[in-house]
Amino acid sequence: MAYFFPVKAMIMIHIFKRFTAVLLMCSAFFMLSATEANAVRVSLKRIIFEGSVRSEILTIINNTGEAQTYRLGWRKYKMTERDSLRAVKEDEDASDILWADDMVRFAPRRVSIPAGSSQQIRLLLRRPADIQEAEYRSHLWIVTESKPDRFDIEQDATDKQSIRLAVQPAISLPIFVRHGDLEVSASIEDAKLSKTAEGLNVSFTLLRDGTSSLYGDLDFVCTDGGKDVVLKQVRGISVYTEVNKRYLDFDLPLGPEAAQHCQSVNVVYRADPDDPKFKGGTLAEASTSIN
Repeated sequence: MAYFFPVKAMIMIHIFKRFTAVLLMCSAFFMLSATEANAVRVSLKRIIFEGSVRSEILTIINNTGEAQTYRLGWRKYKMTERDSLRAVKEDEDASDILWADDMVRFAPRRVSIPAGSSQQIRLLLRRPADIQEAEYRSHLWIVTESKPDRFDIEQDATDKQSIRLAVQPAISLPIFVRHGDLEVSASIEDAKLSKTAEGLNVSFTLLRDGTSSLYGDLDFVCTDGGKDVVLKQVRGISVYTEVNKRYLDFDLPLGPEAAQHCQSVNVVYRADPDDPKFKGGTLAEASTSIN
């Protein structure tokens, strides 16, 4: 199965304006093609080197109608309690994270893939003899080298004002190296449910306890007339080792009538089905009601 990832865009903006003697007319057009949006697909969501695992295969899939060239490299990201991930700055202290990129080799580092085809990337672990018991993590960065379409000045200048976005899609996926007898557990605290104009809002704190990262999916379940109804599912919620908790907040757009029948919500945090230890099992859950 292949997975889509959020597009991280490098944006170049071209703006043309035409003024009349009386009035400035403003209209903007954002152009992002389906080819650009789906240019990066891969076969795995994460890679875990644990136990006797020493090698893995990642497949890059070109789902577009044109040949694509991809570059691969390492990136370092840090999680905070209120944000998901952000890039680590060059002068930033990130000593609370143990990085994996010195232990993992991959090839090739640049691939050209015809339209509708795929290419395998082989990753090899070289674990040092003196490695300490811990979890190590770095992120593999895959970016297309596809160049944006030529910006036609004569055509786009016919608009009063136009904006063209040239997008260079990229993804990153975490690479974990785990050594030793690592344990982790999850719990949910301070869950609160409130009404909004569009339905409901639920906020809570997801806590991590242990020596490895958490990752999984959230289900928001309402019991209506004795029947469980899944109101919303959120995929890919992680708590990495540099934080012990994350403050989370989600809107549940139900409409005012449906919201009246749901006075309480059960928040269920499930492990990813591909998790080698928990295999999709429930990691934590909590119920909350409207006060």
